Amino acid sequence: MSADGPPRGPAHDAAAISTPALLLLAVAAFVTELALFGGVGVVVHDLVGGGVAGWVAGAVAVGLVLLLWGRFMAPKGARRLAAGPRSAVAAVLVVAVAASLAVSGHAAWAWVVGLLGVVVVAAQSVLHRPVDPTPQD
Repeated sequence: MSADGPPRGPAHDAAAISTPALLLLAVAAFVTELALFGGVGVVVHDLVGGGVAGWVAGAVAVGLVLLLWGRFMAPKGARRLAAGPRSAVAAVLVVAVAASLAVSGHAAWAWVVGLLGVVVVAAQSVLHRPVDPTPQD
């Protein structure tokens, strides 16, 4: 806290994780996001037919998802979506990846992504920072 009120701006994102429960949610969401992104790579790898082409396509797909996630979904994203649209995008991605994993024979991974995806959606709904364009003093 500063003398003139609470800290403002993106340098103070820790305020968004102000309780142990929110910190646990943030960590669980991050781990789940890793499983989600890996799931994207596996699904694309399988769709391409495996082999070197599958690995390359999977890596490119994961890179694209990471780029978009970092820009529109991540806490420090340059064009971070509002909480509602972020939650909707997270829910659609979780369902799509979980269903694709299940169809392609990765049932256990599909269940993990699907069930833990609730954590990602909750995190996108709860762990948000208000946009404050006021410069730091």
